[in-house]
Amino acid sequence: MFIFKLIFNFFWITFIGTTTLNAFFIRWRAKEYIKQKPELEKGYDQIFKGILFFGNIPWIIMMIGSLTGYTHSFFEYFNPKLFNPFVLAFHTSIVLLWILLIRWIYFKKGAEFLVEHPLSGREVGPTGKKATPEQIKRILPFQILGGIIGMILIWVIDFPIPDILMVVF
Repeated sequence: MFIFKLIFNFFWITFIGTTTLNAFFIRWRAKEYIKQKPELEKGYDQIFKGILFFGNIPWIIMMIGSLTGYTHSFFEYFNPKLFNPFVLAFHTSIVLLWILLIRWIYFKKGAEFLVEHPLSGREVGPTGKKATPEQIKRILPFQILGGIIGMILIWVIDFPIPDILMVVF
């Protein structure tokens, strides 16, 4: 039972670790692009720092909720209707990150920045060619819409906590 408690109480460690590893992987991949165009180094550094900072905000909120005892399992984050302050802060942080992303992509030339700073070497549009800022701007609403639908479902559907967790916690 201890292992279940450890996994479900401290699941945020996995999220922080994954986000951090992803940032370092992108930094490692960027070396190839920086060799070709050294002037891109500052931009890749911004991407790295942005992922580390902004990408971990929801998980840090989850961590604080867990360590302070306000939340007992990551399953609580699937039930915001209980109005737990850390669960609400977690969901609010995600919405705020979407708003910042929209602002950056559409009003701060973020789409152009992403085209100038490829991240995986496989950035292609529907034609098989390099993605354009316009394609990024067209696809973003659908990506965020998926998140919005998920958020609505979490607020509408009663997410059952597995019975085993009721015994463990």
